[in-house]
Amino acid sequence: MKTCWFIVIESQGAWWVDCEGRAYGPVPSKEQAAKEAIKLAKIFGDPERRSEIWSPDDDGKLTVVWSSTDQPP
Repeated sequence: MKTCWFIVIESQGAWWVDCEGRAYGPVPSKEQAAKEAIKLAKIFGDPERRSEIWSPDDDGKLTVVWSSTDQPP
């Protein structure tokens, strides 16, 4: 199964959500960007593909913070 990744990134002092080359934002905080990414994944996610939200932790390492496979059908 292919996965649609939503990645929370910081650029030029603002937070963005990137999904397959399309950027959404700017968003004022990393937490708000992650919430926006979840909303985007739920609204625009492909039912045939798993969606994952990746966000940097406190050390800057990207980690999965949400996955559509964790959600009830």
